[in-house]
Amino acid sequence: MKRDPSRVGGPTTLTETDDDLDTAFDALSDPDCRTILATADEPMTTSEIADACDIALSTAYRKVERLSETPLLTEGVRFDPDGDHAAEYSRGVTDATLELTDGGVRLTMESDGGAGALGAAFDTPEVSAD
Repeated sequence: MKRDPSRVGGPTTLTETDDDLDTAFDALSDPDCRTILATADEPMTTSEIADACDIALSTAYRKVERLSETPLLTEGVRFDPDGDHAAEYSRGVTDATLELTDGGVRLTMESDGGAGALGAAFDTPEVSAD
């Protein structure tokens, strides 16, 4: 299950009443997920992530799916002139702040607006809108 795309492109705040808070914390508690987040500063396919993180491809697919359910990892498309497009993933946040308040726990994740990966796709010289 993918996260709501309307949440992409700005700060996302998760609180005690938001089920996604547990999902984000679960992902952050996983060493493989943290390694993927550290590695995916530029868009990468799952296969590239598996190679860069030295984890099995099947593990990479599971962890990428887990991270994609949170704002931590964003999914894009790598366009191929031959039509063999591939999903690619990159870190979806640039900063995360954990706050303990009277109302409980609040996790706020800041992103760069998503323009990086999307803008890079449109700047690819091999891709044409014609």
